[in-house]
Amino acid sequence: MSAASQVLYRKWRSGAFRDLVGQDHVTHTLRRAVAEGKISHAYLFTGPRGTGKTSSARILAKALNCLNPSDGEPDEICSNCVAVTEGRNLDVIEIDAASNNGIDNIRDLRDKVQFTPGTGQYKVYIIDEVHMLSGPAFNALLKTLEEPPQHAIFVMATTESDKVPATIISRCQRYDFRRIANQDVVDRLKHVADAEGFTCEEDALQVIARVAWGSLRDALNLLEQIAISYQGNVTAEAAQELLGLGDTGASIKLAEALLSRNAAAGLATVNEQAAAGRDLKALQSSTIETLRAALLIKTGVDDALSHPAEVVEAMREATKSVDLDQVLRSLSAISETKFRDDSSSPLPLELAVARAVSAPRVAAAPAPVAPPAAASTRQPARPPAPRPTQSQQAPPRQAPATPAAPATQQQPAASYSAPPAETSPAPPARPKTPSDDRWDQVIRALNRTKGKKFVLGPLMRGASSHEVVGDELILQFTHNSNAERMAEELGDPRGRIAVEDAVEAAFGVKLGVKAQHGATDSSGDGGTPKATDSPLVRAAMAMGARIIEDSNADTSQ
Repeated sequence: MSAASQVLYRKWRSGAFRDLVGQDHVTHTLRRAVAEGKISHAYLFTGPRGTGKTSSARILAKALNCLNPSDGEPDEICSNCVAVTEGRNLDVIEIDAASNNGIDNIRDLRDKVQFTPGTGQYKVYIIDEVHMLSGPAFNALLKTLEEPPQHAIFVMATTESDKVPATIISRCQRYDFRRIANQDVVDRLKHVADAEGFTCEEDALQVIARVAWGSLRDALNLLEQIAISYQGNVTAEAAQELLGLGDTGASIKLAEALLSRNAAAGLATVNEQAAAGRDLKALQSSTIETLRAALLIKTGVDDALSHPAEVVEAMREATKSVDLDQVLRSLSAISETKFRDDSSSPLPLELAVARAVSAPRVAAAPAPVAPPAAASTRQPARPPAPRPTQSQQAPPRQAPATPAAPATQQQPAASYSAPPAETSPAPPARPKTPSDDRWDQVIRALNRTKGKKFVLGPLMRGASSHEVVGDELILQFTHNSNAERMAEELGDPRGRIAVEDAVEAAFGVKLGVKAQHGATDSSGDGGTPKATDSPLVRAAMAMGARIIEDSNADTSQ
């Protein structure tokens, strides 16, 4: 294929590191590595499409095999460089992993990699879209990456690095390619347009760069498409029409109506465009871009603006008396509009206008504050009322019926009322103090903080009480095992610092934290827990059981 018949993105593909656009952080490192002979056996190039990953791989292959390199750059005129540029260099093998992703393909590569290069110093394998390889194929490639021949270099390119196994990534030098800045894309388009003899407006190139969204290849394709359609005259109007962006004036009018919550003006604009036979999807796209400019202006991110001057000026004026919520509401309503069967119907856009200008539904938000308070006062009053009447009426009628034996039969009735009563001692075991809300804040802050062995939040939640004594926060644990675990975590600097920081944030003062083992009964005795402290033991005693020996009791007395 002759150069004249090539598409622009292939004709103007970068041939040296100095020609790559917007990837200086990559090209500088690769150029120094080639110049100093510090070459890795495997590289991973990752980033969005059209940002120069494959071009960089080919440039690296040329630089490594160039007969007359200069400061890490290929000369582009020697036989090896020309062969790589024309795709006929046998020492540079390009593999499309999207269509050659099986284990047999990688086995074939593994067998051929042992052959020495023909004309150059290295055999360079460029594997494009490497994330498409199957699992067995990755496993077969892994062994070759671990122990490659001295003459073999692998360059893998992908747009989805998260799908590449970590075992592969760990054996590569990774380079992340960034989206190319709009101004860099515009400058490159100007250079290409001048060389090709196109007449281009600045606004047209800005539109192309904005639509390409950081992909130079996409931008060159769009430039060529517009130039062919309009005989080399690339204007902003032509770009908007061909790219389906709609009329700028109509989109500004619609955006201003949405921001000012003027439903009549918004609906009138939509219907004017529909009556004129304009593409309503294009109007939607153009309005979204216009409202995006309003969002950036309102949030003070002017550096990201790449819109025409008339759009920026109009949105700057429109957002002066508008809050951010209205900008977000308008942008969401338009962007969520879906044209289903009939794209010429104005109804979807009309509904979007109605949603954008309607009053927000959060006006009744303060009302729910009262019901929880009312509900909290009713709930304690309802449950106690029926339960005491049922439990108090049954025992007095059965008690006089039988003298002694029924006394044991009455116990089950009492035991049935015991479980609700025995669940109530649990909350008093952790005394309520004014610092309870701050204690909850401490636990929430540590709920996902991993200490030496345990997550600190749940472990601290097991404390039966907490008390500030001097400059220390004392944590009391009923179970000795929990106290030991907490003490172990506090003994580790990471766990202690995390806990002390959370306590300081909640209590507003720097406190040391100490874990202790002790009972928390009402008597305040910090001794060994008694058998009667167990709800299960008390329930058994209520049914007639008695304690013969308490293994936890102090036998020294």
